[in-house]
Amino acid sequence: MCVLAFTLMLFCVGNAQAKVAYVIVGGQSLSFSPPTIDIDAGDTVTFLNLGGLHNVVADDGAFRCARGCDNDGHGGSGAASSQLWLVSINFPNAGAVGYFCEVHGAPGVGMSGTINVLGAPPSPPLASAVPTAGTWFLALLGAAFIACAAPWLRRARSRGKNCPRD
Repeated sequence: MCVLAFTLMLFCVGNAQAKVAYVIVGGQSLSFSPPTIDIDAGDTVTFLNLGGLHNVVADDGAFRCARGCDNDGHGGSGAASSQLWLVSINFPNAGAVGYFCEVHGAPGVGMSGTINVLGAPPSPPLASAVPTAGTWFLALLGAAFIACAAPWLRRARSRGKNCPRD
């Protein structure tokens, strides 16, 4: 049931005007999956921690995120966390953005990855004081994903099989 709902949500996001790319953090390995992605300027990357003590840090220090980001203005913490977390980061400018996990990597070494941001940013949308349907949809997608993944991770950890230890 959860897989079907998640697949349907991803299909709907793929048809939306704003583009979102997903990177899985940890889980069954000490890696980002995929380790390299190509997006367009103005797109968003959502990092999903599926288990293990991890965070995501830009090589140039532009962001440090896990359960929120250090500089998000909402009291988020970019310190590595073993809780399930998801964080979305927008990339408005073209260029290569390297990132890594502070616990298991360093710039370009170990648990690290690259986001290739292509082209010029899209023209800005008209300002709106009301959250867009896309914002609500992404919040629902994140909540559904975490709700579906949590029981599976608890069962896997209780069996002690194929789960990395922090």
